[in-house]
Amino acid sequence: MSVYDETIEYLESIPRFAPKTQLDNTRAFLKALDSPQNSFKVVHVAGTNGKGSVSKLLALMLQEAGYKTGLFISPHLVKMNERISINGTDISDDRLVEMFERVKSCVNNLEGKKIEEINSFSKDEKNEESICHPAYFEFLFLMAVLYFSEEKCDYVVFETGLGGRLDATNTLIPEVSVITSIGMDHMQYLGDTLEDISGEKAGIIKSGVPVIYNTGEEIADRVIEKKAAEEGSRAIRVARGDKAYKKAEKLWKSSSKPEMIPLYQYDNGATAYAAFRELSLDKAVREKEAEIVKLAFSRFYWPGRMQFLGENIIIDGAHNEDAIIKLTESVNDFISRQSRKKINLFFSVSSDKDYDSIIRLLCERLDIEDVYVTEISSVRREAAAELIKVFQSYLPKEKHFNVVGSTDMKRMWQLAKNELDDETILLAVGSLYMVGELLDIEKKDMFLT
Repeated sequence: MSVYDETIEYLESIPRFAPKTQLDNTRAFLKALDSPQNSFKVVHVAGTNGKGSVSKLLALMLQEAGYKTGLFISPHLVKMNERISINGTDISDDRLVEMFERVKSCVNNLEGKKIEEINSFSKDEKNEESICHPAYFEFLFLMAVLYFSEEKCDYVVFETGLGGRLDATNTLIPEVSVITSIGMDHMQYLGDTLEDISGEKAGIIKSGVPVIYNTGEEIADRVIEKKAAEEGSRAIRVARGDKAYKKAEKLWKSSSKPEMIPLYQYDNGATAYAAFRELSLDKAVREKEAEIVKLAFSRFYWPGRMQFLGENIIIDGAHNEDAIIKLTESVNDFISRQSRKKINLFFSVSSDKDYDSIIRLLCERLDIEDVYVTEISSVRREAAAELIKVFQSYLPKEKHFNVVGSTDMKRMWQLAKNELDDETILLAVGSLYMVGELLDIEKKDMFLT
């Protein structure tokens, strides 16, 4: 086994959804690493859906403006290195191993010590807890911050992992905070009401730091506006119909094929554009703003977000109600402009998702012909047999025999593609894990041919 493989194996062995460590724990490691987060400017992005796309779009805008720009995202689809990139290039295997070893050495030195031995506290803020091993996401975050610092980035766009208030990235002090679409997801960690979830996302708002928000929900907007007022932060709402939104939409349509752009990406593009305009950038950049943004839109590519693997094969990692609604709007919009009228569905999901609601929405909002059900390789997978039953409960009786399933994803994917005709769209949806596995299957098949 290579050193890189051993590194990945160690990182993957850290529980992904372990209880979150305190932010003071993360701060202690950052301080021991000589505070690398202070060497670059930060944009911090949270939200239920769209935060990855907004982060990528904003990073592209900064990159096209001439800034050396880092990007930290979650999750990865195929390879761990995807999470940490500079100007569109993922961290190399060797550098990833190097950053891991530096952080691991720091962990070995600090683990078990008192947090207050490392961090500075006032008399009223003492923390006598012991420093503990970083959680999975926290470890990767530390590696990323160290890498971006050593590579002398000008700006770094950080996407939160889960929530916001207790996320490791919330130790950063950004130039601008961004909150994207908010919906019901990860309720077991963030709360079971939209207000609770919005409160966790709003936790990234810092004193005096402007916040750009485009949540799509009035309840969420009110929570963010209240938090911003408490922190003395300017709150800038992005909404369809606004002058800035229309400008961003126009720039994107003039830079790409409009029929290939999912409707929900216009929201994300406008949000990224608003954040870009809020940054204190060079005068020369401002003079070329429209040209820069248009170029960023033309170069945007985001795997697993209504990604076309062919003229009539689409994959999307939508895995909650809000994302499914946005996706079905975009798919129906696409089909309305095509000669293809039927939709075949390829589906898999994690057991901790509200898959009943997801399947119901898919069946209600799409004219589905055939359904191919399978299982992701994760231990969190939902059984194909159970998913078949749920689809049959929402589809008309005459289509019950149109639902087939297998635990073998590759076999089911080949079947779905082989049975596809020119009049039909094949839509794979339900899980980012599934999307990653499908991209890996496609990559290996391409290599073999």
